[in-house]
Amino acid sequence: MSSISEIAEKIYQNLHGKKKEDIILDVTMNNNLQNRVAIAQYYKVKYDASLFEEIKSKLGGDFGYCAAQMFLSPLEFCIWHLKLGLKKGNETVMEMLTSKTVEELKIIEEAYKKDTGKDLKADIAKAFSGVIGKNLLNLFDNPRINNPKPDGRTCQDLAVKLTEQEPKNWVENENIFKEIFIKRSPEELILIARYYLKLTGNNMIDVIEKKLKGKNQSLIKEILYNNIMPHELFAEKVYLAIKGAGTNEEILSRSLVSRCELDMGAMRDIYQTKYKVTMKEDIIGDTSGAYQKLCVYLGEK
Repeated sequence: MSSISEIAEKIYQNLHGKKKEDIILDVTMNNNLQNRVAIAQYYKVKYDASLFEEIKSKLGGDFGYCAAQMFLSPLEFCIWHLKLGLKKGNETVMEMLTSKTVEELKIIEEAYKKDTGKDLKADIAKAFSGVIGKNLLNLFDNPRINNPKPDGRTCQDLAVKLTEQEPKNWVENENIFKEIFIKRSPEELILIARYYLKLTGNNMIDVIEKKLKGKNQSLIKEILYNNIMPHELFAEKVYLAIKGAGTNEEILSRSLVSRCELDMGAMRDIYQTKYKVTMKEDIIGDTSGAYQKLCVYLGEK
């Protein structure tokens, strides 16, 4: 088995030579995240260059964009996508932040400052106006309760609160949003949803899909799914990235790279159950070449 230094040298010779995609593909498919990050760190020291930037710029295209992300640590991955999302003011920012604890957000905030020289909270406030921006900032200061054994009465009372509000106020009423969607543990959120169904006959997720639009819908979906069933959230992202008008390679690559060593098996199962086709079949039908090989590999992890 090749050492980290040997692999890094092989990549360098490739990127500064004939630039064969197969070599990068082979390295990504035969090294786990820990090894890939170590390769990138060695590459930086040895060649004074970012392996992420070199792969992205020298190989280019969908493959280069996806493969480069494979050499980022989870924190680097988060910071890079935060920067992209903040430029566009889109749901990528919500995806990166809503699954994190207050402690993790502090680390992200410090890393963002070191990388960009800017204040993350200030940039969020610029990118997202009104209640959406306030609620994203509330994530930093309101720890989610660690409560694996929720109190039924409390959760029932919170479900009643939701029935007394229009769905749009679940996001736009800052106090309701903080009290229920930011502070409550995953187990409490599940129980609140059960009581809501019992009280109204409606599934909370269905209500969110039907009654909320735009960033309001995106924010509350990201929070609920990221804390309860992230595999279903990312299966949907992959499906929509493929089935939309032209493939959204940014979302497809981000979803596959971020989940490939976490819950890809659960993603594949829910994908086939919901969409009556395997994720692999959809990926093959909508991609080609080395990019297809990489996406299929990630989808099978």
